[in-house]
Amino acid sequence: MKKGAGKKSSPLDEIRPERWPSQFTTELLELLWVLEATVAGYPEQTKLLEAVVSGQCFNAGEMPPVRDEARKPPAHRRVLNGELFDDL
Repeated sequence: MKKGAGKKSSPLDEIRPERWPSQFTTELLELLWVLEATVAGYPEQTKLLEAVVSGQCFNAGEMPPVRDEARKPPAHRRVLNGELFDDL
């Protein structure tokens, strides 16, 4: 919409593109393709969910105990050059 209508809820309401660039069209089409692929997968997802729900259940007591080491938070990682994986 070129001009807003109704109540303004934030300063973001003032951000309005003056034209519709081709990049917007490309991004809109990509979003529609993702949605289309998601909806197309629903029948298979339904079959998978039904298989999981109809399968055998287990109680927490049947699971192996969690080791004490696995209960501790991960060790603090040093950052050398400002990169996440510097110390690997």
